[in-house]
Amino acid sequence: MQRRAVAVYVALFLLIGAASYTLMVTAEQPQISVEDPDYQLSSGEEFTAAGQSYTAATVEEVTEEGSYGSTSTYIAATVEWTLTGVENTDEWAEGDTITVDEREWEVTDIAPPRVTVEEVLDRQAILEADPDADNQTYSGEDGEFVRINGETVPASEYFDPAVVTFTEGETVPYDGQSATLDSVTNESVAVSWTTTESRSQELQSGDTITLADNSTYTAYFTGTNTLELTDDTEAYQASVAEQETFSQRVSGLRWVTFTTAFISFLMIAFAFLPSRY
Repeated sequence: MQRRAVAVYVALFLLIGAASYTLMVTAEQPQISVEDPDYQLSSGEEFTAAGQSYTAATVEEVTEEGSYGSTSTYIAATVEWTLTGVENTDEWAEGDTITVDEREWEVTDIAPPRVTVEEVLDRQAILEADPDADNQTYSGEDGEFVRINGETVPASEYFDPAVVTFTEGETVPYDGQSATLDSVTNESVAVSWTTTESRSQELQSGDTITLADNSTYTAYFTGTNTLELTDDTEAYQASVAEQETFSQRVSGLRWVTFTTAFISFLMIAFAFLPSRY
């Protein structure tokens, strides 16, 4: 191959490669953008949907460590809100153990409109705390009993657990809440109460969140400190597609740059091969 021809071809390929490389490094990736987003939020900013208050607690860049010392960086936001009057329900049946007034009770009898509960005692702890009693119970013809200074005392008499009866419609301190016995049937007791609950959701770009207005919003970020929420899914997907097209074109330019450089190297190498003639 004549070296002059090689020089011309190499110059041409290098020119193409330089042009593609210049386009690749100067091109700016389009940001995901939706016209008139429903919410634009910075860290700590509050917003309201259908009367429910929300807070964009954090909007920040997050760095995670991966395997072999690698790291990945992405932008994430945490949205927090508090729900009041959340309805909770439970059901009691005979034999269940429940917590009322910070004490454990066993449901022993359900007879509408009443339910009877018996305190659950730590028998072993009671025996160990009594210096006059053996540290165990015994069984005999007359049932279970306890030995006190060598004398027998019926277990039911010695332990004497408290027995309480609740009535349908009554309010009791159940599991730390003020609960109401809504209904008492032969099989079960329906209990309900309301609480205040704190909730949160972490959002990354493309994640969705459903707010109190029953609309679903897609999250994305502009810069590293602004969260935007939109219910226009089509506009968001169109913006994502534009980003993907850009990435494909940059990949094509990268391939052109590599290919032209490789071909140029080969042509130079072939040009300097010794001639057989």
